[in-house]
Amino acid sequence: MKRIIALFLVVALAAVVAPAFAAQGAKGASATAMEKASDEAIFHRVGDWFATRGKTPEEAQAIRAARKAERTAKRAQKEAERQKKLMEKQLRKSQKEMKGQVKKGWGK
Repeated sequence: MKRIIALFLVVALAAVVAPAFAAQGAKGASATAMEKASDEAIFHRVGDWFATRGKTPEEAQAIRAARKAERTAKRAQKEAERQKKLMEKQLRKSQKEMKGQVKKGWGK
């Protein structure tokens, strides 16, 4: 009996809390997190350190510059893909609206 009551309380609590999280609607990192994120994140610095370990300062600087350029290019490509998907979504939405308007106009 105690298990049933405990299970009921957990389900009831989940039913109350879940809509609050779903209402946020954002996927991925928040805008604040994206503003604070940089190319100099700790995991980039650690990877660069391993890549340049045992190299001369000139070689290390060239490796870091190349890796930074690769990261920047990858970020730009991801942003372009995101913009493309957004534009395609808007196009589909406008096409759907146009079809709805055409059907309304023909029904008169």
